[in-house]
Amino acid sequence: MFGKIKNLVKDSALYGVGTILTRAVAFLLLPYYSHLMTPAEYGIYTLFMILVAVVQPFYIQGMDIAFLRFTADAELKDQKRNLGAVLVHTLLFGGIITTLLFLFAEPVAQVVVKDAQGIDIRTMAQLAALVMLLDTMCYHIYGYLRIQHRAITFSIFKLSNVVVNIGLNVYLVGALHMGALGAFWAFFWTSVVTLLALIFVVIKHIRLTWSWSLVKPWLIFGLPNLPSMLFFYAVEFSDRKWVELLMGVDQAGIYAAGYRVGMLMNMVAQAFRFAWQPFFLQTAKDADSKETFARVLTYYMAFTALIWLGASLMLGDLLKMHIPGIGVLIAEPYWAGLQVIPIIMLAHIFNGVYANFMVGVYIQKRTLIIPVVIGSAAVVNIVGNYFLIPIYGYMASAWLTVLSFVMMAGLMYAYIAPKYPVPYEWQRIGRIVLSTGAAFGVAITVEDALMDAHGPTLAVISVVWLVRVAVVVLLPIIWWGYIAAEDEKAAIRRRLK
Repeated sequence: MFGKIKNLVKDSALYGVGTILTRAVAFLLLPYYSHLMTPAEYGIYTLFMILVAVVQPFYIQGMDIAFLRFTADAELKDQKRNLGAVLVHTLLFGGIITTLLFLFAEPVAQVVVKDAQGIDIRTMAQLAALVMLLDTMCYHIYGYLRIQHRAITFSIFKLSNVVVNIGLNVYLVGALHMGALGAFWAFFWTSVVTLLALIFVVIKHIRLTWSWSLVKPWLIFGLPNLPSMLFFYAVEFSDRKWVELLMGVDQAGIYAAGYRVGMLMNMVAQAFRFAWQPFFLQTAKDADSKETFARVLTYYMAFTALIWLGASLMLGDLLKMHIPGIGVLIAEPYWAGLQVIPIIMLAHIFNGVYANFMVGVYIQKRTLIIPVVIGSAAVVNIVGNYFLIPIYGYMASAWLTVLSFVMMAGLMYAYIAPKYPVPYEWQRIGRIVLSTGAAFGVAITVEDALMDAHGPTLAVISVVWLVRVAVVVLLPIIWWGYIAAEDEKAAIRRRLK
C-alpha cells in the first residue's frame, strides 16, 4: 500500500509542480498588482480572467479527456495522428468562437463588467478570445507530453510560462504602466511564446489530419463533461460577478484579492486531482485497492489540515507586514479582503475530498451523476449570493463557496457509498479535524487575550507568533502519538533508517 501511495505522491509532485507553477502566476503577481492597480482596476482584470475560465470549456469541448482516453494506449503513429487531429479540431471550432468573440467584443465586454473605469475593455475581450484559442492548443500538447511520460519537459514548460508571464508583467504593467490592459497583453504574448515553443518540441509528432469519423467518438465521450465544467466554474467564479453587480467593481477587486490568496489550497487540491485519476484507475483492480483509497483520503486531510492551520494563522499578517526595503506585500486598500483567506482555503480542501469520492463513480461508470451533483451546488451558490450579499457582503460569498464544495462532496458520497463502499477512516479523519480546530482555537484565544490585556506591543506580537508557530509544529507530533497507525510508524522508521 505504501509503495502505491508513494507513487501517487511522486506523480502529484512531478505533474503538480507544473500545474501549481502556472496557477501560482496569479498568486505571485497579486502583490505586484496591488501596488500598481486600484481595487476597481484589479476587479476588472479578475472579471475578464473569469470570462476566460468560463468560456474556455466551449473551446475544449471535453476533448482533453477524450484525447487522453483514445490516445494513451494507441500506437505511436496513431498518437501522432490524434495529436494533429485534436489541434486541427481546435483551430476549426475554437477559431469560430474566437472570431465571433472578436467581432462582438464590445457587447461581450459590457456583459463582463458594467463600469469600465476608463479601461479599454473591448481590447481586453479580444485578447481574451485569442488567449483561449492559443491556450486550448497548448493544453492538448501538454496532454500529449503526459501520454509520452515526459514529466520533466512538462514541468520545464510550465516553469518557463511563469517566467515569461512575470517578465512581461514587470515590463507592461510596471514599466509602461498599462494596468489591467497590460496584464492581458502579457497574458496574450505568454500564450503565443508558449505555443510556439511547444510546437517546436513536438513538431515531429504532429501529423495534421481531421475527419468526422475520427473525432465523433471523442466528442461523444467528452461533450457530456461540458455541463459539469460549466457548473463547476459557476461554483468557483460566479461570486465575484455577483459582488461586482451588488457591491461595485472595487469591492469585487478587494474580495478577489483575498480569494486569490486562498486559492493556495486550490493549487494543492489540483496537484492531487492531477495524479489521482490515473492512480485510482490503475489501482482499482488490486485486492487492497479500497483500503488504499481510504488511506489516501486520511493522508490528504492531514496534509491539507496542516497547511490550512499554518496559512490561516500567519498568511494574512505576513502579507500586511512591513518588510524593510520592500514595504508591505499587499497594498493597504486590499487588506479587508484578506479575511476570507481561511474560508476559501477550507472550501478547496473539500474540493479535493470531492475528487477522492469520484473514484467509485468512474469505476462503476456512473458519470451521469456528476453534472447533477455539481449543478445542485451551483444553484445554491448562485441563488445564495443573490440573496445574501446585500445582507452580509462578500463574506457571504466566501461561506457559500464552502457550502458548495461541502455539498458536492456530501452528495457524491451519499450517492456512491452504497454502490462502491470504501472503508474510509472516519474516526481518524475526525480526530485530525478536531485537533486542527482545537489548535486554531488555542492560538486565536491566546492572541485575543494578550491583545486585550496589553495591546499590540512588540513583546505581545512576538509571543503571539511563537504560539502560532508552536501549534503548527506540535500538531503533527500529537498526530504521531494519538492518530498514526502502527504500520505507518513502522514504515516511517524504516525510511528514516
